[in-house]
Amino acid sequence: MQITDITRVGRADAAGVRPIEVRIRFQDPDGDSTKALGLLDLTVSRLNEPEDPVRVSIDLEDPVIQRDCWERVTECYWIPIRVDLPGLVEGRMLRIDAEFTGSDGATLRDRFDLVLDTPLQVDPAVD
Repeated sequence: MQITDITRVGRADAAGVRPIEVRIRFQDPDGDSTKALGLLDLTVSRLNEPEDPVRVSIDLEDPVIQRDCWERVTECYWIPIRVDLPGLVEGRMLRIDAEFTGSDGATLRDRFDLVLDTPLQVDPAVD
């Protein structure tokens, strides 16, 4: 399992909030991208800051979630996360931690540091 480097800040919604678009790739023993069955827990936090991180759990055993989150082009799971932490300005680093527990009990972990190239809160009239 890998949090890929195409993880990025997404487009602003109608409220002017940009989600973090996390992309997770699972690979089989031959290195080919594959789907996974199990529970994926994601945590987004600011480094060295005291506030509680944003946590998201995705049940990859749910066929609706499998369909909605799987991107055929990237062969990754696409998980948009709305992050409501203070001080999320351009240049700020966010840490994304992923932990996957497979239906067979296997546990996989990865970590990715994302430097914001744009603020997460924008004025919708400007964007």
